[in-house]
Amino acid sequence: MDAIELLDIIALGETSTVQFKRTMDSPDRSAAELCAFANSAGGILLFGVDDDGTVTGLEAAEVRDISSRVANVAAQRIREPLFPTSEVVKVDEKSVLVVHVSESSSKPHFDSSGAIWVKTMGDKRRVTSREELRRIFQDAHVFSADEQVIPRSSLADFNVEAFDEFYERQYGRRQETESDSLGRLLENLNLARDGHLTLAGLLFFGVDPQRLRPEFATKAVAFYGTDPADTRYRDSEDLHGTLPQQLALGQAFIRRNLVKPQGDQSFNTEGRVQIPDEVLEELLVNMLVHRNYFIAAPQKLFIFADRLELISPGTLPNSLTVEQVKAGNSIPRNPILHGLASKIMPYRGIGTGIRRSLTLYPRIELHNDVEINRFRVVIGLA
Repeated sequence: MDAIELLDIIALGETSTVQFKRTMDSPDRSAAELCAFANSAGGILLFGVDDDGTVTGLEAAEVRDISSRVANVAAQRIREPLFPTSEVVKVDEKSVLVVHVSESSSKPHFDSSGAIWVKTMGDKRRVTSREELRRIFQDAHVFSADEQVIPRSSLADFNVEAFDEFYERQYGRRQETESDSLGRLLENLNLARDGHLTLAGLLFFGVDPQRLRPEFATKAVAFYGTDPADTRYRDSEDLHGTLPQQLALGQAFIRRNLVKPQGDQSFNTEGRVQIPDEVLEELLVNMLVHRNYFIAAPQKLFIFADRLELISPGTLPNSLTVEQVKAGNSIPRNPILHGLASKIMPYRGIGTGIRRSLTLYPRIELHNDVEINRFRVVIGLA
């Protein structure tokens, strides 16, 4: 990093990836800062820069002292230890120590008191909610939401007939229907554990998934105008059932509420929905399969006069960006659901669906709304 690059960074102020420090704080506060970067998207600590962005600089002895203290904190006051790197950048003959902390693949990291810290804009905060702890563990691939056990469930909540059809289609033979054999098979497929269904088993083969997890439905509303705060709507439905059933209900809701222009068809032919079926199918499946199921909230399907919105709880996983998604990159958040969707639903799961959708219908916007923890797809209407 050179002086010009550093000054450009300082000019933008403190952010979720940049922190100014005139000198080094106490070891405990420094450990919290390092943890927060490692547990989030990484970042840099700039020692020798005041809170207002003024470059105060460090003496050579201060650089050596702070470098040593940061290394000690990272190794001795954080579990698992961190290994930051550093460099000194000269700005108008003033030395700034730049400490780089990468996003960790071993997150979450704890400070010496056992606290987990994450970055929020230009500050840090301690993680206290169960939901966020689960999300951090999921990002670290410790476990995924779709493998969690549904406590009040049993094999009586499992649609054996639907599973038999899937099994025969997938493996070319009928499975044994004795309860012991079925229980072992479902455990091997991550659909059940210890006599209870997993979330994946419930969402793909549950008899009535919303009886046990009512929040995992799709709220569908068709508005007259363009404002979601409007108190009047022309159609509304709670879409219940398994994920394949919610997909079919979502497609039906859209078809009956979107304008179907005649185009170049004959008078006696029903008009076509403005958005290609393949596009709607792809985006609806993504909403159902890739949402964050650690968040106890429904996904939403909103139709306005000028657009259609699909809203998923949770942002993109593992620092994935919208541009990377458009380029075809994919990181399955729910690996069991992802695998089942590729066998049961109209879904390939190879990361090219969004690219195909944008080619077929360019009026698609993707919004990763970090501050309100949601992912939103906006499809413009003619």
